[in-house]
Amino acid sequence: MYKKTTSIQCAKYCEILKNLPNNGNSNYFNAKKTIKKKKIDEVYVYDRSVCVQVDSGIIGIVFLNDLNEKPKLFAIHKTLKIKPGTYFNFISLSQSGIVTIQMNLNANSQKVRIPEFGSVGIKSSIKVQEIYAYYYSTKGNSYFFEGEKHPYWEMTFVDNGELITNVEGEDYILPTRSIFFYSPHQFHTQRTTDKSTCSYMTIMFDMKEMEPEKLANRVIHCSKNMYQTLSMFMHLSNENWEHINELLLSLLKLLIIYAMDETNEIEFASQNINPMQQHYEDELMNEITQYIMNHINSSLSINEICDKFAISRSSLQALFKRNLDISPKHYINNIKLEQSKILLKKSARTVSEVSDMLGFASIHYFSRKFKLQYGISPSEYAKSIVN
Repeated sequence: MYKKTTSIQCAKYCEILKNLPNNGNSNYFNAKKTIKKKKIDEVYVYDRSVCVQVDSGIIGIVFLNDLNEKPKLFAIHKTLKIKPGTYFNFISLSQSGIVTIQMNLNANSQKVRIPEFGSVGIKSSIKVQEIYAYYYSTKGNSYFFEGEKHPYWEMTFVDNGELITNVEGEDYILPTRSIFFYSPHQFHTQRTTDKSTCSYMTIMFDMKEMEPEKLANRVIHCSKNMYQTLSMFMHLSNENWEHINELLLSLLKLLIIYAMDETNEIEFASQNINPMQQHYEDELMNEITQYIMNHINSSLSINEICDKFAISRSSLQALFKRNLDISPKHYINNIKLEQSKILLKKSARTVSEVSDMLGFASIHYFSRKFKLQYGISPSEYAKSIVN
């Protein structure tokens, strides 16, 4: 997702104007430029401000303050006044577009080569063509499937119990809430032990251009995201909507994406929650986050939250990490910083006043956190806003 030029991260490169300035003297001129390139290998820099307005199409602008930094791409939204000394160039985010550039005739410019940089539209590299079959099975103890191989992909999700699968001579143990992918033409068997039963789901599907080593022959522990995706797949599989098949294909594709992300395996270690517990955690999280919002203008401490909700500090940390993947202190700081942007933008308060209002320890701490979060100081942000 592209950030727009009206985002806070862009404020260090340009200012936002309502329209192109009406410079009536002969020192300024307007030039129209057609933008078609999706990639660039050069940027321009001027010693005076340059104003830019998009006339047609969707145009991106690439910014650098320093040639050693990574280029930043923004979608142009509203009229820009690019700061002197800022390196920039344009990229078309649609088929093509036109921009009007206004500059001073006496401006000195320089063109500098950079490593090739470009915009790539969103294209799918995971090509799930068709789901051939899907079914849910429950097997008793000592079950044994003699095995098969076929020219399509197969996925097994163990919902409850334990399943042992042998793939081309190697055993894999699949515990509850685990997933295993078989690539095309892999011979595999499945069995349960004499002491365990197993409930599992199987999906057989056609997928093109997938490298087997990215998915096959590894036990994938089911993360919260994966389990929710599978639950939705099973819930919707009996529906009869007009586009239900497209939705099921999309859910399977989403599951495959999660499976290729190894962080899902890490998440499982702390994500073994049943639906009833998850419901309780959801309600508790809603209450805590609402409490934080209601007290955002105070020096809210972690101990205060723990006392209010009768929860230990370690349990609170685990709750936030499990549900938001962030510490409670970091969450509170993020909310305060978002609120500070609103106050700086919509009120006449100074940076010092905003810092005091939101309960930051000092204006220096507030400024440091703000710049760390947004790449610009609160005073610079306040100056960049055009009312």
